[in-house]
Amino acid sequence: MNAVLERHDFERPYINLKSIIVSKGIKQKQIAERLDMNKSTFSAKINRHNGRDFSYSEACQIAHMLGIKMEDF
Repeated sequence: MNAVLERHDFERPYINLKSIIVSKGIKQKQIAERLDMNKSTFSAKINRHNGRDFSYSEACQIAHMLGIKMEDF
């Protein structure tokens, strides 16, 4: 059962990250541009659409931009 829950967690959108972005008054497009990524790719990754996800490097950059830890995602 834990394996199912863990896998499910990796398929869930980054709800906390989305909330943090909104609370800081930043647009997802701004973050995407700083990552040299188009908005649709960023959207797919933040929503984990079709298994898409941020690379470790991208996650580090996002955390740094927002002044948070990756664990906060």
